[in-house]
Amino acid sequence: MIKIVWFIILTSILNSQELYLHPYWLKLLHYKNGESQIDDFHFFLSKTGKISPKDELLATLKAIKIDNPQDANSTQCIFPARTRWLKNMLPKDNIQECKSLVQKLRELDFKKVYIVYASSFMNSPASAFGHTFLRFDNSFDTPLLSYGVTYSAKIDTHNILSYIYRGVLGGFEGRYNIALYYSIVNRYSNIQSRDIWEYRLKFTPQEIEKMTLHIIEMQRFYSDYYFNSKNCSYNLLWFIDLARDDLRFSGEFNDIVTPLDIIKALKASNLIDKVTLRASKITKIKALYQSIEKKEIAQQFYNNPNISLIEKLSTEEQRDILDLRILKKSSSELLSYRSKLGVSQTKKIVKTDPTYANLASKLNLSIFNRQLLYGIRVAYHDIFDIDYDFNLGEYITFFDIQMLNSRLNSINFLKIDSLAIIDELYHPISWGLDIGYQEDRLYIQTKVGISFSPYNSLIFYEPTINLSNNIELGYEMGFLKSINKVKFGAIIKRKFSNKIDRDFFITYQFDKNMAINIYRYNSKYSFGLFYYF
Repeated sequence: MIKIVWFIILTSILNSQELYLHPYWLKLLHYKNGESQIDDFHFFLSKTGKISPKDELLATLKAIKIDNPQDANSTQCIFPARTRWLKNMLPKDNIQECKSLVQKLRELDFKKVYIVYASSFMNSPASAFGHTFLRFDNSFDTPLLSYGVTYSAKIDTHNILSYIYRGVLGGFEGRYNIALYYSIVNRYSNIQSRDIWEYRLKFTPQEIEKMTLHIIEMQRFYSDYYFNSKNCSYNLLWFIDLARDDLRFSGEFNDIVTPLDIIKALKASNLIDKVTLRASKITKIKALYQSIEKKEIAQQFYNNPNISLIEKLSTEEQRDILDLRILKKSSSELLSYRSKLGVSQTKKIVKTDPTYANLASKLNLSIFNRQLLYGIRVAYHDIFDIDYDFNLGEYITFFDIQMLNSRLNSINFLKIDSLAIIDELYHPISWGLDIGYQEDRLYIQTKVGISFSPYNSLIFYEPTINLSNNIELGYEMGFLKSINKVKFGAIIKRKFSNKIDRDFFITYQFDKNMAINIYRYNSKYSFGLFYYF
């Protein structure tokens, strides 16, 4: 009997000697640049499986031949995607799949798949670039009962320095999680007030099933999480790549990966056929408030819901003002009164698709005061870049290096400007953090202030504290305005121990990846070119 088993194994090995080089097998192992990107040793059936796809293939075939497919802990049940692929590639080997797999796939029965983008959340460093995850629908009518698949870091520290250090160097475990879509929407849209864009992917049910098989097997294992590269966006690409043999998105991204870069790549490959905005609670409130004529009454009722304030208004006005308050916080009294007023007309909310934003990395080449200024910004969106309605006032720069002629001019290790806009209903605080190196010294600057948005422009004022050789107090104030592909900016910076700096700039983005920038710093001018990639 043993001889027969080993004969079968040997036959499989001989028949599969080239399979370990097959691109699909390498994708199943998350294999890239000579090794697997999975760091959990339990993922491998061979001791050398992380660096040898051949050894892992042979070990997988051997385990499949030995294991009982009725056992929930068998190789067939733990690795259904591997098993299905080997079964299709080696039809003569009579490979048996996990016995419970048919029932599992019947329960899931995913018909559609979306890649979903949650807008940036500036109060969390890990979410400052936005977040992406997959949504799988098994019903055409109830999307909130769908499943969301996310990849995120398992955070086990509250120390900000440790958080940044381990996040950059891969000190956290990254794991895939499956949750009901409505719970994800509640967390991002309602609690964190983040708009959500849903991009439907052009995959057939058969292709979606391939993704599903890999999701089942990847829930058990982790890989090291890196904020800038192997993050929530990049690690979704393995599932997308497995939908079709010819997809290789995971190979297109290396050192810097942001959520929008991933979606733009899918869009450029014609894999997206529908975009839907799921507005956050705050976006709904602001849109509804803008449509109400009697804003003073609406504001009073929003803060103090007394029915007597609106009883004499028209039915439509009452409905809108009630809906505004119910969005903020409902009560049985308000809901009961609202039910008597009938159904209101749906207010359509329009926002620009975030894929119109610039790519994350940027090269710049400028002539500044008759000298050559050039540099690179790793990520993401700075104050010179064109703004849209989805990112107005949200600026984050990561590792921006600038050279003047042949010497180092400055480094921005991290710069965040969260210019949160004050309006009649909300009074958020604007804040900023700047950590960098300039004029041969390290510095840290913090600021807290206020921002307003008259006529879709941005006006801000922020007192500053600068820590370097000593402590310097000051302030920044400015005006920003984007009109189509042109942005104007005027900024005044002052340290009380120094003179006032007056900056003015114009940026014109004449191509989706290129822009011209004219910058006046006091009495000096810079004429430059931006290239986004």
